[in-house]
Amino acid sequence: MTIRKTLTSIVLVGTLALGAVGCSKDHSQYKYDGKIGEDQVTFIEKDYFFNAADDNILTVTKQDGRVIKYVDRLGEDLKLEYVEITQSGQTTKYTADDEVGKSILEEAQKQFDAYIQQIKETRTNQGLNDLK
Repeated sequence: MTIRKTLTSIVLVGTLALGAVGCSKDHSQYKYDGKIGEDQVTFIEKDYFFNAADDNILTVTKQDGRVIKYVDRLGEDLKLEYVEITQSGQTTKYTADDEVGKSILEEAQKQFDAYIQQIKETRTNQGLNDLK
């Protein structure tokens, strides 16, 4: 009887682990690598094998060489945990943990939301044009 309980426990744990993986939100409509206006924009989902959540990372390279990395970390809610700005080889990370970072993150969230909306519109328009 002990072997049966052990096997049942193993199967149950495996089922729960696989079920958790399937619970993450799909943001594939935002996957993108191309231009939006003058900016080079890349959106990726960084997957973690047995984690129910993924990172959503939007990287924007501006014409002047600045790179802005918007990161929704393990949240799946498209709400930023931090933003990194790299300019002239120096990277600064901003989070909501301090007053300066909080105001920068609020503005970064607005920019992030605008970019993902533009990505969705661009991909939709491209798909519709491809159908013609």
